[in-house]
Amino acid sequence: MSLAAADRLTEEGNGYFQQGDFATAADRYQHATTLFPSHHLAWKGLGHALLCLARPTDAARAFDRAIGLKADSATALWGGALAHADLGHKPIAQNYLRRCLTLQPTWTELARSVPALAQFLQVSTYAAELLRVALGVPSVRTFRHAAEPARTIDVARYADAPEPGLVTYGSLGLANVEWPDGRPRIEVLLACRVDSAGMPQLVANTAFHLIDHQFYPTPGSVLRDQVGVLRLGELSARFPHLFFTVPRRWGLRLPLDEGPPAVTITSAVPISDAEYRYWKDGGDDLGTRLAVTDAADFTREDVV
Repeated sequence: MSLAAADRLTEEGNGYFQQGDFATAADRYQHATTLFPSHHLAWKGLGHALLCLARPTDAARAFDRAIGLKADSATALWGGALAHADLGHKPIAQNYLRRCLTLQPTWTELARSVPALAQFLQVSTYAAELLRVALGVPSVRTFRHAAEPARTIDVARYADAPEPGLVTYGSLGLANVEWPDGRPRIEVLLACRVDSAGMPQLVANTAFHLIDHQFYPTPGSVLRDQVGVLRLGELSARFPHLFFTVPRRWGLRLPLDEGPPAVTITSAVPISDAEYRYWKDGGDDLGTRLAVTDAADFTREDVV
């Protein structure tokens, strides 16, 4: 009896929803879930009605229930992605959207047209997921471009990665940049043994510099004074330049994804004036020399 009544209430809710009377629709769906708590269509309808009523917190709960009852409901996953995106729950929204588009690949272009969902289809979002699987769940901080505040880059902090006692900082957003020669999309990782507040700023500034100057950080390339200009105390004084090298320390298979587009990473290592001169004078083995020392230890001796 309760199932039949819940079916009837859900149908009524659908009718009110189509008429644009979302409050009455929500009331009917809510009543249906009370009568029959495992009615996934009622929970899904309730989620959509609450979303239209600008109640994303309640909508997210309703969609979560609907998805828990029917995990392959593309429309529930879509609504759940929207609700959680509105709440800033990026991992959940991304997970729901990915599952939705697996079920309904033709909805991808529609998702790209919805600002709240389009962000989860960026290459950097996929790169962030690959790094999360490899390095663990990070904390993330957003930085704004000094001259163009509307432009942002995220920097992730991975504690005890790739080993206990080390902290890895990584750019999240550089991978959205398309390079003229079709090179793989790329993010930058930097490992440090002694953490400091300046590390995420260094990674953010580096990512912005690479974008602004269309400088692709191939292994063996250098950004002169990239660390020095930030005035990070002893670090900037001893190792003012930034050297890019193969990220062997993390033991990752590269590219992270073969694409298209291919996604890879590079390692940024602060280097001294002496190491910079050695590199500039043709020291092509600087990367090899750095690989046999602890380049994450910013109290290390020069390798030349």
